[in-house]
Amino acid sequence: MRYASRARRVVATSTLAAVGLAISVLVARDVRADAPPDESALLARLPAFDVHAHVPPFWSSEGFWHRPLEPARQRARMPRRCRTTGGYREHCSGPRLVPEPSGAPAALARHLGLGTHETAMQILGPSGPFEIWREAARDLDADPHLTYPVPSGHDGRGFGYVRGGALRHVRHDGLDIQATRGSEIVAARGGLVAYADNGISGMGNLLVILHEGGDSTAYAHCERILAQPGQLVRRGEVVARVGDTGFARAPHLHFEWREHGRNRDPRRALLPRR
Repeated sequence: MRYASRARRVVATSTLAAVGLAISVLVARDVRADAPPDESALLARLPAFDVHAHVPPFWSSEGFWHRPLEPARQRARMPRRCRTTGGYREHCSGPRLVPEPSGAPAALARHLGLGTHETAMQILGPSGPFEIWREAARDLDADPHLTYPVPSGHDGRGFGYVRGGALRHVRHDGLDIQATRGSEIVAARGGLVAYADNGISGMGNLLVILHEGGDSTAYAHCERILAQPGQLVRRGEVVARVGDTGFARAPHLHFEWREHGRNRDPRRALLPRR
């Protein structure tokens, strides 16, 4: 009787061990399926892309990137220390605090033509990202909803025609999120960093992340950027710090969401905050 009981216990223990092993294998498979490909895998899979051959030549001229902010009413509201004769002084972009390109992300950025002014212009324009860039962002984060990008922040100026006075006819293309200087900015959705620099007039240190399906998010006026072009980032990963670089009167994040190149109200896609 004792031997039979012991045999049953041995069989039960073996069965539980087998079930546990099977579950472990399935979990491991799920984790591997959910894990995004690394930069080296994309570098090996995708063909090289010359962005300069696919955009208007004048986009590459230095004068184009230092053109005045429009309309003139908006330019008039810039701090006097930032104005030139119809232009925008370099020092008003704030200190350029961006990572030095290195490793596999830098190689991928060069391979796909990411990280340039032309990249930002294409993604932030009405045409949206090129197909090769959409392919690079595929399978990184299938959930189209957005995580609130500043966990410690709160809503300021909203999207749309929300300005007053002389600028009431100028649309505000994003959501301003107020927070103290240095507060963490997280990726609102997993994706591929397409631009991280301070060369776009008025935006200061600007980060642009490309997402699955051709959507993109932009994070402007950052104190510093912590991710580099070509880097794959996960939803909720810290990618920048709140600042007031560029045309900003106080520390805040100017957050934009584009759906297939078109500006949308980020609040339509934001998940409820915990």
